[in-house]
Amino acid sequence: MKIAVKIAIFMLAVVIMVVPVVACGESTTTPTRKKITLADGPTVLDMSSELSSSFERLDAASEGMSNRDIGLGPDWSEVELFLSEEPYQMIFAYFAIIESQVERASSDALIRDEEQVESVVIDSLRAGAAEEGGELSDVAIQLTCPGVGDLSVLGSGTMSAYGVSVGYDILIFKSNKVYVFICSSYLPGESVSLIPSAEGIEQRIGMFSQ
Repeated sequence: MKIAVKIAIFMLAVVIMVVPVVACGESTTTPTRKKITLADGPTVLDMSSELSSSFERLDAASEGMSNRDIGLGPDWSEVELFLSEEPYQMIFAYFAIIESQVERASSDALIRDEEQVESVVIDSLRAGAAEEGGELSDVAIQLTCPGVGDLSVLGSGTMSAYGVSVGYDILIFKSNKVYVFICSSYLPGESVSLIPSAEGIEQRIGMFSQ
């Protein structure tokens, strides 16, 4: 497995720990808009219009990053994956729908706790590296609130793994009942901001009812 894919899987393990897995409940649809479901992932998470032409939309399953490959389970959408080879940057996204108000309150509290988010990200990255037989060093992260959706947090940082220095961004935001996770890994240097992609995803979520 290539280093970039390993780092991507580490980041998936991170965000899985931030928001609890919950089942999607049933409710009636509105007359004018279809109720959003996990099956709408390919439409909602299509970041093609927000990303530059250097990015190619890949089939996550063929790259070993499908929902089943990663172990996300039935309460998460399929992963949507985009790759720019030059300059190198890999971006992927997926989402959960949390119907329970109690579960949403718990998830929101976790996202707002910056110290806990920072600790979970760094500890999980290191644990993921250890499981792959590697070791992370020089892990750093800086958290900001980009103002996307109803609630959001963006973690950006760098780390060294397998002798390679890697930059990473993890953006988590909620839009009503939908919790979106966008992750990016790239080699040091210029990288594409995840905020425009998040804003585009938020707009597409608005096409559906919840």
